[in-house]
Amino acid sequence: MSAIGASISIGVLAAIVVILIYLLAAKVGKWQPAPEHRAAGAQPQGYAQQGYGQQGYGQQGYNQAPPRRRDLRGYSADEAETRVMPSAGEAKATTAELTQNIAYSGRMIEQNRRAATSSSGDTIAVFTYILGAGLLAAIAFVFFNNLLLPATVGALVGAIICVALAATYTIKSLDFWPDNSTISIINLGVALAAALVMYIGAARTERDRMTLNSIMDSFEPLPFSEGFSGFAAAVVDRVVKFFTDYGFLGFVFLLFMAIGCIIVFTLAAKSLIDVMDWRIFVQFGRNVTDRPMPYRRAERFQSSKVSHTVTSIVLALIAVLCATGVLYDAFTWFTR
Repeated sequence: MSAIGASISIGVLAAIVVILIYLLAAKVGKWQPAPEHRAAGAQPQGYAQQGYGQQGYGQQGYNQAPPRRRDLRGYSADEAETRVMPSAGEAKATTAELTQNIAYSGRMIEQNRRAATSSSGDTIAVFTYILGAGLLAAIAFVFFNNLLLPATVGALVGAIICVALAATYTIKSLDFWPDNSTISIINLGVALAAALVMYIGAARTERDRMTLNSIMDSFEPLPFSEGFSGFAAAVVDRVVKFFTDYGFLGFVFLLFMAIGCIIVFTLAAKSLIDVMDWRIFVQFGRNVTDRPMPYRRAERFQSSKVSHTVTSIVLALIAVLCATGVLYDAFTWFTR
């Protein structure tokens, strides 16, 4: 029971950290009100159409541009005249306006000589994040897998709360639902399902009297205080002892479990990045910025594709096969 309580505490803490990071990340950037965009050839907005400008009302300020008037579509001229105009803060951005605001921010960044990374650079950056998360997961798996797995589940549960906040903000700010938001939700669900299966499998999957916990418990703590030579010798000793106790099949079992954990950590990291980018993307519906970071995040979110979801599903299936011991069974079936 104490182990379950510790796992729950770690998961709750991870969820709180994710929510706090989401709230802070949503404020990144120096935001400015979005400029009014008008289609080419359209008449200037204002009341001058009905002759007020010719009668001198323009001198009294009546010729200023009113708030957005997209809600007048579908009304007659008389109804449009008497209809109460919404305030600028209540207007919802269209797809075209959001795209224009992102492009406008890109031009501001270029003018300020702080040009954002090119699309290939963004792709490299994303793969760098994923590779970094995978390497950290591989290192952490050896020492802290009993902590990271519940923390990953808790972080993804916290991300669900962030998704609810992002969805609410999206509905209030945009007059459309971005397809990439749906992709992010699906990816998050896939990552959470894989993390749950991996968490359960790490504790319960047993093959040839081996479990992940029994293998990890057999490792003695590494002597970090004995210098590099003492540390390296200790690592070699533990590797030799591992193969002596568990043999080659023990290595295969541990390898498959490690692969599953690394995939889960990587999917979780990508899902969390997508959720953070979602809020920044929607903010461009009403605002623009001259800061490269939010601009790159919005472009990254905008470039999400269904193929990314397919890749996530395939990786999650591999993680599930690793966690449940199916891949280990397949390997032993072919080799015995």
